[in-house]
Amino acid sequence: MTALRDHLNLFARRFALALHRTARLPASAAPADDDRPGGSERHLPGAGTLVGLLAAFVFAVFGLLLRGNPAGPAVAAVASLFAVLVLTGAANESAVFRLAEALAPRAGHGVIALVVLPAARIAAVAATGTVSEAGVLAALLAGPVVSRFAPLLAAHWAAHGATEDAATVRVAALWCIVPVLLLGFAGGLPCALLALAGVAAAWIGLLRFLRHRPGGFDAARAAALQQACEAAFYLGASLGA
Repeated sequence: MTALRDHLNLFARRFALALHRTARLPASAAPADDDRPGGSERHLPGAGTLVGLLAAFVFAVFGLLLRGNPAGPAVAAVASLFAVLVLTGAANESAVFRLAEALAPRAGHGVIALVVLPAARIAAVAATGTVSEAGVLAALLAGPVVSRFAPLLAAHWAAHGATEDAATVRVAALWCIVPVLLLGFAGGLPCALLALAGVAAAWIGLLRFLRHRPGGFDAARAAALQQACEAAFYLGASLGA
């Protein structure tokens, strides 16, 4: 019984740290020696569930308020994105801007990235919402979860399959199962499959691009991968809806 309580306490502490990192919410910090490498990272997709729930809730509220209005899905998509930015403090978006500017100084790529990625997300979410209300809510729930799994898988690949990273990837993958199944149930199997295909394409494409650029797989590159995979997830879902 004591061992079970210790495991639950450790899980709660690590999940709180993952929430703090994802949503910038207050969380009681665990001692450094309790949070081993990969300890809280493996729960980042689970913390993404909170982001997805907020996004789906805001979209649903605005969708109901603007039901029958042709611009309703687009407005709801914008409101959903704004709510997510407030919750997360736009941390990953800021990291994407810094990375793009560092890779191509004085080329304005940071601004382009900050325009293209949110615009793609808004367009895809609005398109899905026009076709399937249940599908778009399930996609908004699953997108932040699956996209936060992508950088962990990339880190595992960059570490050449280290044992600790493998355990992190396994736990993180478990967090993705239920949201993806819900998307398949609510939006249909093609919606879920194309959403995952979009994530896979973005994951492979961006990693191939970054591999030829100086620097290792740091936090900024992980944030860029998360943002690209989330946008690609919504684009794929919109094609399959």
